[in-house]
Amino acid sequence: MFYDNRSYWTSLHENLKGELKAVGHPFLSESLNQLKYESEAETVLIGLKKIVDAFRQEDRTKLSVLDVGAGYGYWTGLIYNLFSENGFGINASALDVSTDALDVLRNRLPYVNPISADLRTIAPDKSERSYDFVFAGYCLHHLTRANDFLNALQFVGRSVNEGGFLLIMDPVLTRPFSKADTLDFQSFRGNGIPRHLYFVDDILAGFGLRRCLVLPAVSFILNENIEAPDKLSYYAMMAIWKLVCRLDRVNRLVEKTAGVFRSVDSILKRQGLAFSSSVCIYQKIDQNSVP
Repeated sequence: MFYDNRSYWTSLHENLKGELKAVGHPFLSESLNQLKYESEAETVLIGLKKIVDAFRQEDRTKLSVLDVGAGYGYWTGLIYNLFSENGFGINASALDVSTDALDVLRNRLPYVNPISADLRTIAPDKSERSYDFVFAGYCLHHLTRANDFLNALQFVGRSVNEGGFLLIMDPVLTRPFSKADTLDFQSFRGNGIPRHLYFVDDILAGFGLRRCLVLPAVSFILNENIEAPDKLSYYAMMAIWKLVCRLDRVNRLVEKTAGVFRSVDSILKRQGLAFSSSVCIYQKIDQNSVP
């Protein structure tokens, strides 16, 4: 039986209601998940500040925002606060397949409009050009079937308004080696598949979106490696990640050494050695290219 996106997330949010583990790594501690999210937030903020500058140049004062696969609203709140602090009036919506997650989001962010929907079946044109900024964080790669992934990618792409931006944070492939390139899809039972960046670029280009920035979201020390320059380094990084996971089981070890993890993660990202998830930013600039 293939991985079922809806039942997986519904069960996870029901059992781990309000915890980062429900939207991060459920098998790791809350402390290590917090470090992961802090690293990703640092990168997302870099991208968001560039988007803020672009909107300011256009003299925009109001923005419509959609967080896709929002979960408990961790990223929804961060995005809302940054735009608000920079003087924009925000009309924010958050979409998720889990009603339990949206219940938590309603309590945490009562000013956000919750949308219950499944990205596998949502009409791709449901929100055609409705949002100035669309954020899709760690949700697209969980759509393991090709048709489901394409449906979701079309939805987020078509939802961006002219001149608006799309930010995708996901594992995407850009290096020569990845175990994800050798999967047997008939027997694959995992809950996530990285896609090639050129493939994502090609689909989104059909909706007038052009990639303008790629940044390492987090390093393999906090989120596992998904690619590498070669097979040897790939499995070496995987061994380090497995060691981190084992150390995470030692009581409070991650909390006591959090500073070391932060420093190593930051160095790996700066040196282009993260080899994990990426932040990819697109802008919709060509209205005539939209089908």
